[in-house]
Amino acid sequence: MKSENKNLSNDISAVILGKLHGLNAKSAKKLVKAVDDCAKDIVKKFVKFQKNEEKDQEREAIKATKKLVVKAEKIAKAKEKAAEKAALNAKIALVTIEKTSSLTVPPPAPKVTKTPDKKNIAKTKSASEPVVLNVEPVTDSE
Repeated sequence: MKSENKNLSNDISAVILGKLHGLNAKSAKKLVKAVDDCAKDIVKKFVKFQKNEEKDQEREAIKATKKLVVKAEKIAKAKEKAAEKAALNAKIALVTIEKTSSLTVPPPAPKVTKTPDKKNIAKTKSASEPVVLNVEPVTDSE
């Protein structure tokens, strides 16, 4: 047994024997021997328990790092897929830029000839999204 374990065993037996008083020599010898043996057993089990706890903590730490690695790999794969998709969309945009530019021109805004009455104002105020008109002059050369 290591010196640390011997010291712990001696401390345990000293605490237990300190509580006992008034024994004769014969029974005190037997009791001291029994207490020392039990203290050694307790220390051995305690040391074994500590080693098992340390192993369990190491296993849990390894599992946690493995989970983090797997999570990081998933995130990296997702980023790669997003980058590939963005690159593909950019290539598609280069090819179709002329076609889409003519389609994105908004139609001319309707002319308002009447002044709005109270019912029309209430309808426009209750709309969930504000109406924004982007009016750009449309020429025939486009």
